[in-house]
Amino acid sequence: MRKTQDTVRKILYDDEEALYALSKHYMNLSAYAKLIQKAVEQETAKDVESSGIVVALSRLQKEIGNAHPLVQQIKINNITTKSPLCEIVFEKSASLLSKLSSFYATLKTGNDDLLSVNLSSNEMTLICSERLQERAITHFGEKPRLITNKLASVGLSLDPRYYKMPNITYSLLRKIARKKIVLAETITTHTEIIFVFHQKYLGEIVSLF
Repeated sequence: MRKTQDTVRKILYDDEEALYALSKHYMNLSAYAKLIQKAVEQETAKDVESSGIVVALSRLQKEIGNAHPLVQQIKINNITTKSPLCEIVFEKSASLLSKLSSFYATLKTGNDDLLSVNLSSNEMTLICSERLQERAITHFGEKPRLITNKLASVGLSLDPRYYKMPNITYSLLRKIARKKIVLAETITTHTEIIFVFHQKYLGEIVSLF
C-alpha cells in the first residue's frame, strides 16, 4: 500500500504544469487536493481526506523550494555553430550497411564540417555539411528516402559532470520548445549536445543560450 505523501508526489511529478505552479506558489492547494483526491484514494486503496493531501502538498512545496524541480541550471562552456547542413535519410539495408565502414575514409571531413550517422530499425540518417551531400549519396549508391537542405546546428559544450545528471537535455530542449522551433535532430555526446534545425532559426536559437 502506497503512502499518501508518496502518492501525491507521484501524481504531482506526472503533471509538470502543477509541479511548476506549486514551486512558484501559484497553486491553490485546496482546489488541487480535491482534483486529485480520487486518484490518491485509488493509488493508496483507502479513503483520504483532502486536508491530508493539502498537508502533503505543503510539505512538497517546502521540499521543492522556488526552483523548477525538473529543470537544471546548466553552465555552457562554449557554443559552436555550423551551416549549411543537410539531412539525408536512406532506407536501411544490408547493402547500405556494407558500405558504411568505408564511408568515413572516403568522405575526408575537415574541422569545419559536421557529420553524424544514426542507425534506427528501418533507416539510416546522415546529418552532414552540404558540401559533402553529393559525395555521400554517390558513395552509398542508393536513392535517399528524404533530403533536407538549408539546415544549421548549435553545439553546446558542457562540463563532463553533467553527463550523469538527470534532465540535462530536457532543460536545454525546453528553451527551444517554448519557441515552437522544429528540430531535425538532437545529437548528444559525453560533453556536447547538438541541435539541428532550419538555418533561418540560427540566430534565435543562439540567443536562447
